[in-house]
Amino acid sequence: MTLQLFRIVLKERPQYVISTGAAPGYIAIRLARLLFKARTIWVDSIANVDQLSTSGQKIGKHADLWLTQWPHLANDNGPNYVGAVV
Repeated sequence: MTLQLFRIVLKERPQYVISTGAAPGYIAIRLARLLFKARTIWVDSIANVDQLSTSGQKIGKHADLWLTQWPHLANDNGPNYVGAVV
């Protein structure tokens, strides 16, 4: 998966990466920031109502904007809550 994402990121040379979670999004954000200084947004998805996803817990210091759709999961150190889609 990482090799496939590496190829995609190299080919596309993104300026921005937005992910709604899971390991591929985490890897894409890390690669795009490292290789191209891409701006990044992580939105921990609707499925993670009780706690942040594992990827969501790890991405905070690497994403430019770290969001959750659940107000009770937001805190001062992130992620932030700015409203819900549901």
